[in-house]
Amino acid sequence: MDFRNLFKKTSKPSTPYDCLTWNQKLAAMNLMIVFGGSCSGLPHELDKINHIMSVEGREMGVTGAQTQAARSMFSDMNDMVNALRGANRQALEKLFWAFYCIAAVGKSSNAIRVLLGVYDKLGFSEQECASILEKKTGYKINEL
Repeated sequence: MDFRNLFKKTSKPSTPYDCLTWNQKLAAMNLMIVFGGSCSGLPHELDKINHIMSVEGREMGVTGAQTQAARSMFSDMNDMVNALRGANRQALEKLFWAFYCIAAVGKSSNAIRVLLGVYDKLGFSEQECASILEKKTGYKINEL
């Protein structure tokens, strides 16, 4: 009997976020704050953004206090993006949807352009980003 295999993790992660490092999770949560900054600050918009962030944070195992405390870890948005380089692709796809939903609350086409630029740096083409949206919504991008 090979005892080395006895303690190996054999089950798949329950969420793609399980594949992210702690630093990547904190970077992702702080990027959500950045994209949330594109909204006008109306209470109903902030409620939606807070809901999205709390759901994603819960899935990652990151609290709001931990996210806030980690702000000083990143000097700017580029630091956050760099922390996500090399992250699990499924986790990045899941994050794309969360970032998109947050940016969509603010109805900012500029925030969407920034999001596409971020994902370009992470190795995703615009077509791949469109494909994520089409899978999530069930609509072709030209129908939206």
